[in-house]
Amino acid sequence: MKDSKKEFCRFCKIFLITFLIIVSASALLVVIADPFYQYHKPWLGMPVILENAVYQTPGAARNLEYTDAIVGTSMTENFHTSWFDEEMGWNTMKLSYSGARTDDLKAIFSQIFSREEPVHHIFMDINMYQLTSPSWTAYAERPGYLYDSIVINDLPYLFNRDVAADSWGRILDGIMGKADNIDTAYTWEDPELFGAQNAMKEAEAGRGQMLAAYYSGETEGVALQDMLSVCQDNLDNILPFIRDNHDTEFIIYFPPYSMLYWEQRVLYRDLEKMLQLYYYTMEELLEYPNVTLYDFQNEWDIITNLDNYMDMAHHRPEYNRYIFECIKNGEKRVTKENMEEKIRDMYEFAQGYDYAGMWGQ
Repeated sequence: MKDSKKEFCRFCKIFLITFLIIVSASALLVVIADPFYQYHKPWLGMPVILENAVYQTPGAARNLEYTDAIVGTSMTENFHTSWFDEEMGWNTMKLSYSGARTDDLKAIFSQIFSREEPVHHIFMDINMYQLTSPSWTAYAERPGYLYDSIVINDLPYLFNRDVAADSWGRILDGIMGKADNIDTAYTWEDPELFGAQNAMKEAEAGRGQMLAAYYSGETEGVALQDMLSVCQDNLDNILPFIRDNHDTEFIIYFPPYSMLYWEQRVLYRDLEKMLQLYYYTMEELLEYPNVTLYDFQNEWDIITNLDNYMDMAHHRPEYNRYIFECIKNGEKRVTKENMEEKIRDMYEFAQGYDYAGMWGQ
């Protein structure tokens, strides 16, 4: 009986020691390979592979080498960093992810500006959903333990089976000589994603109800003052970084949404209020001398051709290139002198557009 008890105790000790060795080795592997760049830039010839934006962005923002950054939403994911590097002399990192709200932008900017190295340019988009959604809402849950400096919080990262697998993947990438994917990180450029049929499918689902509510006079929308209050809360997540980093140029643009989006604004009877939010946002941003602002919403040839879209807002990647070219050449810029005209033109165009013809009716 005593021998059996000793054997059991011995087995438990061996099991515990083995378990601790395996777990410690796994954590050490994660620290060395660091696939989320939480602690350092790649070691031992391992490449920079960006494939999980929500989890990799904070570490990439802190520890990878760059002097300029693309920050924002899925609308910015089809920009290639090589365009900025080769044609504008930047050293660019893409630090954007799909569905980013302003609270996400605040978290990303906090990482970017925690570094000692200067950041020369921030290139970013601003979307209407970011201005109208409560600032604390999130499309994707952010892993808070990757965004703070408390090491003990990193346990979900260090002792994680999937992260360990990613670590082995980065080591194998280094052995195989795989190149960095910074240039094309997070891109979605498959031509089959785009086309009028795909774009209209999303909008068609609730259109019947919106039309019925519109013609019955039921749609009123949110009061403008309430919308402005939410808009200001969202801007308050961004403006302090602009104000406190006056040596960084913030190049900000409004993407071109399709007429499917603007039809919804007409049917919800909030077109004028939405454009007032645009105007208010432009006014706020242009108060800062280190902001350069561009607007691509008034691109009639783009926004009226639904073959350019995969849904109401996301356009073909060739228009990312077009936007880049315009900004490189200083075209489509918003100023205090022309912003009222831009808003008025958009209102008149959206209000008078033939939406029934767009649907073949």
